[in-house]
Amino acid sequence: MANDNKYIPALRFPEFQNDGEWKMVYGDELFEPIVNKNHDSDLPILAITQDNGAIPRDDINYNVIVSDKSIQGYKIVEIGDFIISLRSFQGGIEYSRYKGLCSPAYIILRKRFNEVCDDFYRYYFKSYKYIQDLNRNIEGIRDGKMISYKQFSGIKIPFPRFTEQQKIADCFVSIDKEIDATKRKLEQLKEYKNGLMQRLFPAKGKTTPELRFPDFQNDGEWRTMLLGEITSVVNRRNKSNRSLPIYSINNTDGFVPQSQQFIGMDSEARGYDISAYKIIGKHTFAYNPARINVGSIGYSGELKDILISSLYVCFKTADDVDDNFLMCFFNSYI
Repeated sequence: MANDNKYIPALRFPEFQNDGEWKMVYGDELFEPIVNKNHDSDLPILAITQDNGAIPRDDINYNVIVSDKSIQGYKIVEIGDFIISLRSFQGGIEYSRYKGLCSPAYIILRKRFNEVCDDFYRYYFKSYKYIQDLNRNIEGIRDGKMISYKQFSGIKIPFPRFTEQQKIADCFVSIDKEIDATKRKLEQLKEYKNGLMQRLFPAKGKTTPELRFPDFQNDGEWRTMLLGEITSVVNRRNKSNRSLPIYSINNTDGFVPQSQQFIGMDSEARGYDISAYKIIGKHTFAYNPARINVGSIGYSGELKDILISSLYVCFKTADDVDDNFLMCFFNSYI
């Protein structure tokens, strides 16, 4: 965002092109700490989360028993307040859309005047740049420790004029609305797909599907066969201890690199014997017998020469079997 040591955004709406650089101010110039414990404990208790900000615990099934005496010491959070949480150095500063109570361990921030746009700072305080600034300016922060108001105040934050704050905030809000609409559409499509799968595959104990494409209406019953009749086992071991990418299988994504499945495990810098691992080529199915009940089966598709644990059972289909059809069947609830 800095341009020739001036704080000017690289991308700017046309009406602000000639406004010059943004003013930079310390956090305490815009936000003050608030401690208000004057309540009758009848407000909802808020959970301070990285994904949803401050949200009533009941809305996310956050079941923590708190004594009435403890609640008396809780702070009131107003709509529009920001909260410094125990993990702000990882996920930024949280925002509250609710009035409620939060633990006295949290620091509540409230804007000092109306020219501070809530949504602008709601996005800025969760930005990668601001989180970098938090970590750069703060030493010794670890889980269980809180960023203090003094430390928050020691970081400069942008303060463009209110109209530009609002314009930027409106842009991000509209994008979030599109994201939410896309997520809802995706969930609807998933439900539609699951419904079709129940009807396009024969129900348990049946030999014909409830729903059938017109050109197959008169084809009669489906044949049933044992999986072993249309597949062959793949058991190629990595005897030469080749250094190949290691994959695992989960019940949502199928084959995934082991470094993604188990964060921090670098499959290229391993120090253990992989000669017993299995080498997987294209168009191969694999599953862990211990997890097949939760649908942990994968299909390698075009992946070639990868390794998976010897615990997996691997197989290929006969030439007259459509792999995609079989994978859809495995993913159905039939």
